[in-house]
Amino acid sequence: MTSLRRTLSPPAFALADPFRPLWALLTNVKFALLLVGTAAGAGLLAVVIPQMPGPMRGNPAGRSAWLELQRETFGPLTTPMERWGLFEVYHTWWFNGLWVLIIFAVTVCTVSRFPPIWRSIHRPPLRVPEAYFERARFRATVEAHVPPEQVVAALRRRHFVVREASRTGRSVELFADRFPWAQYGTFLSHLALLLLLVGGVLTKFAGFERVLALAETGAAAPVFDEPGPGQIFVEMRDAVRGIDGEGNIIDFRSLITVRRGGEVVTCTVTVNGPCEAFGYRFHQAAFIDDLARLRIIGPDGRPLYDDVFDFNGDVLFVPRLRIWHEGRLVLDRPIPQMATDPGPTDDRADDFALASIAVPGGRGDAAGITVAWRRTGGTLFVIAGDAADEAHPLPPGRTVSFASGLQVMFAGEVAIPFRQVVDLPGAIDVPVTVQMARDGVGQPFLYFVGVDEAPLALLPGESATTSAGYTFTFVGPVEGAGIDVRRDPGDTFIWVAVALALFGLGLTFYVPRRRLWVRVTADRVQFAGLADRMSRFDRELAQLADELQRAAPGAHHQGRT
Repeated sequence: MTSLRRTLSPPAFALADPFRPLWALLTNVKFALLLVGTAAGAGLLAVVIPQMPGPMRGNPAGRSAWLELQRETFGPLTTPMERWGLFEVYHTWWFNGLWVLIIFAVTVCTVSRFPPIWRSIHRPPLRVPEAYFERARFRATVEAHVPPEQVVAALRRRHFVVREASRTGRSVELFADRFPWAQYGTFLSHLALLLLLVGGVLTKFAGFERVLALAETGAAAPVFDEPGPGQIFVEMRDAVRGIDGEGNIIDFRSLITVRRGGEVVTCTVTVNGPCEAFGYRFHQAAFIDDLARLRIIGPDGRPLYDDVFDFNGDVLFVPRLRIWHEGRLVLDRPIPQMATDPGPTDDRADDFALASIAVPGGRGDAAGITVAWRRTGGTLFVIAGDAADEAHPLPPGRTVSFASGLQVMFAGEVAIPFRQVVDLPGAIDVPVTVQMARDGVGQPFLYFVGVDEAPLALLPGESATTSAGYTFTFVGPVEGAGIDVRRDPGDTFIWVAVALALFGLGLTFYVPRRRLWVRVTADRVQFAGLADRMSRFDRELAQLADELQRAAPGAHHQGRT
């Protein structure tokens, strides 16, 4: 009878796994380095190349003006750079796509690492070839008869989990493992990186952040641009700058009211102490002290303006003067600007700011002085002249005497809130210049140029009616704060990622895994270990061998690091 053997061979045509090359690419270390290097290079571009401010990206006119400004630097390269998004790197499709690819690669790498780590921990190789005992990096030998039970006891005293791999008439093989779970530290570190990236993406695409400038006595401000039932309104009740007995600022805090529909939450916020309401956090981002409550009534008695006047952080540098008349200090305050001398050219560098001051109690040539100043090289150059047209430069900190009997000192420059307005009711000249300075006792006053024939100065609570019949009232200075409203769904991921990274790195560096294979024969005990090179496992093996040698009198051991 003839028997036939059939050999099965693979078919000539087989479908290849289309995902295997992609999987291999995403788990490739060189590809990972390429992705990280590309992301770092893109971040460097965003640091070196000016990035378009956020408010201008959605404003066509502002965007065009900003690009024209950059054209002075980059010339003909401006257009292609703008087309490729180099002026807004973090908002381009290719940068966001790069980070999505990095997240995908880290996910694949993390998933691919888990099975071998799990097998290494739960299904480690219990036996190794005999040759491994001769070539292992960490190994030791005791030339003596040591019972296997004694070896097991010595290992367990060192917190090893010992399993018997095999037992024959000639030898007993053991496998000892210490801190096997520490190998999960590598997986946790990769998982932390993944969660960190996911948290960043969630923050960017699902997060919300907006800073509201709120003032006391002002109306509640909406959080969102679009109205709707979910709209949230925030009102400033009290902005506080905490000052101790020595005049030092110790804290900033704000009492705010947050309202959505009929629900109202009132809370105090600080920089590090946010208030949570309706799924959003409210932080204090700034303290604003250049606000004034201004009221303007028209000639017919109708209110034309009744709101908080915001100087928007703009300041004007003016001189602070001290004036003595007949030996008595009659004036000590900053001097607001009343007019501008344009100088001989159109260049603003030769402009002089001008102000005229009436000297309290002065008569004749001492009735007043005219002051001119210009900021040059970061310092203020000041000239003063009295009614007799006697003019002198005013060096900082020095008293200058005039023939009229006046003595004037330039006591330093002061930055005062300043704003020019083109649509202020009651203006007779455009733009109207509004300044808020403080007098010699620290009392704030508003100073208007362009609402009447002469400048108008108002202390808190004062009112004045112009020749055109408009009544201006300085209700008083107002404080406010910048309130940062944010919702960050990614912050939980980021905090968990930080905790996992610290825990994973702690396991990796401070609780390293040690594996040990042991072969016990009648006259010899051989150890072959596997651990991190920096773990000093050789020292542990030497101590273990010494202990077993002392238990077997007359024996000797051999070891290698």
